[in-house]
Amino acid sequence: GISRKKPQGEQLDQANPVRNDETGLWQCPFCLKNDFPELSDVWNHFDAGACCGQATGVKLKLDNGVSGYIHIKNLSDKHVSNPEDRVGIGQLIHCRIMKIDVERFSVDATSKSSDLADKNHEWRPTRDPYYDQESEDKDNLTEAEIKKNKQRQTYIKRVIVHPAFQNISYAEAEKLMANMDQGEVIVRPSSKGANHLTITWKVADGIY
Repeated sequence: GISRKKPQGEQLDQANPVRNDETGLWQCPFCLKNDFPELSDVWNHFDAGACCGQATGVKLKLDNGVSGYIHIKNLSDKHVSNPEDRVGIGQLIHCRIMKIDVERFSVDATSKSSDLADKNHEWRPTRDPYYDQESEDKDNLTEAEIKKNKQRQTYIKRVIVHPAFQNISYAEAEKLMANMDQGEVIVRPSSKGANHLTITWKVADGIY
């Protein structure tokens, strides 16, 4: 559920309700309820004690039954004014434990993307002094480059009218060749650029 703090005396006196120019309705600055037709309705809302207060965070329960809490500032890397815009009751939230309160049998957590990724190793256990960080960095760069190359289109599509020409990659040409006769060819764009073409020729079954 959503944790809230009800406004008290001086806060209520200094409250500044906001009017939505599009709808013409007024909004409570604390609970953000925004369907008041008149400004006086907002003050009646305060006087009746109907304002549930400003959202301060999200209450949660871990898989093991331990209670937890995510302060509104730790809910997202982006500014969040109303947690209900980001989470709902019963929704699964991925979070990282920041602090364990043994006496209250509860935890403080964060669901910020930056904290979950933990690229700066702020939350992970201290590494062995002999850990090869340089090798890990090289491996990460290599993996990122491989992923980038896979996503990148390796050829430029060409506008060529010829029965043997097709705008396809080598992998796609291989699949087509499996059902073609020996000696047939596929002319396709080259990864070397727009001034090159590549011919894939079926020499025999499985040999191109």
